[in-house]
Amino acid sequence: MSNIDGINKNIPANHMKQNDKTGQNPKVKKGVDFKAAEQNSTLQVNKLLIELTLNIKIESKYNFETQAGTAGFMESTSIDLSQILYNGKPVTELTQDEAKSLISDDGYFSIENTAQRLFDFAVKMAGDDAERLKVTRDAVLKGFKEAEGLFGGKLPEISYKTIDMALKMIDEKIREFGGSVIDVEA
Repeated sequence: MSNIDGINKNIPANHMKQNDKTGQNPKVKKGVDFKAAEQNSTLQVNKLLIELTLNIKIESKYNFETQAGTAGFMESTSIDLSQILYNGKPVTELTQDEAKSLISDDGYFSIENTAQRLFDFAVKMAGDDAERLKVTRDAVLKGFKEAEGLFGGKLPEISYKTIDMALKMIDEKIREFGGSVIDVEA
């Protein structure tokens, strides 16, 4: 990859002080072709822009292909997203009582109901394979840690109780499949 720091090395700064006796800029050698130096700098900047554009295109293509692959995988595992996703009133439009109802013991976002949805999703993704379930478990945990980062490193207590319950359920299923949970990420 190109180094942007080297772009202007060949262009003398116009603000440098001149020698009082000679009237010359002491840092500028005689015979410097300012126009050529400027063109060289422009070419270097253009090169960097082209490289950046190509890298963005390559990265975007990879990300879109990965997302399409995930969508295809979701279809092949017959996961019904309507069973996982919340389809109620937008959270930003809830009253305080409606929000409390959603996180109550029998609410959609209760610890048990949310942990069960995470568990069901992980098991459907993994099938009857303990190793795939370990990978799925790690992905659930990674997603949780990313959510922590997005919210400043700390989530509400209900989130920690939910992830703990979901992981215990997944760990039990791994054991049922004959796998070991000792070598999974904590």
